[in-house]
Amino acid sequence: MSHRRPVTVCGQDLPHSCHVCAFFDSREQQYDVLLPYFREGMAHGEQVVSIFDSQMNRDHLSALAARGLDVREASVARQLRVMTAEESYLQGGSFDAERVYGMVAGVLERASTSEFPHVRTCGEMTWALRHPESSGELVEYESRLNTLVDRHECTLMCIYDVNLFSGQVLMDALATHPYVLMGQAVMENPYYVPPMQYLKRLMQRRAAPVRRESLPA
Repeated sequence: MSHRRPVTVCGQDLPHSCHVCAFFDSREQQYDVLLPYFREGMAHGEQVVSIFDSQMNRDHLSALAARGLDVREASVARQLRVMTAEESYLQGGSFDAERVYGMVAGVLERASTSEFPHVRTCGEMTWALRHPESSGELVEYESRLNTLVDRHECTLMCIYDVNLFSGQVLMDALATHPYVLMGQAVMENPYYVPPMQYLKRLMQRRAAPVRRESLPA
């Protein structure tokens, strides 16, 4: 594992790069965290990557601008990179864990030799609600991301709206992130399961026989 420098997330000093799961139940709560999270990254000379559903992206950028972030200037300076779920998670029309993992790995590799070598991301996960068939691959991807965090200078934040996702999805999200955002504080997640252990658990879940209700005679 390469040496990783300390990072600051939501005003807290952490010993190294991190993968954070953030649960929100309102837009106001979400932007109370996202605006300082974005500004913090820019102040530390990091590349900030924002990924939102295309149907949410315009409102997302407007919300940042309304709160004082100069989105245009940051984009022109190439410090803020704005992407949609359709051109990242869902490129080609569907989610493929291997492809998206490779995409993130490529972004981190290229950033390491750029003007902004540390990458700070914000990935909003609502797109997954339209693709429930990808839920297994999504949690596999979330778990594997931790192997990239071990090797690169990055802060990866995944955002889940607790009003929209099922309890199972939220529990899987919790199990695959070493850090969790509670309120406006980031803390180590006691429910985190390391990738090798979690992926083994996921394989066992997939191999388990499907229970069938007894048919009437």
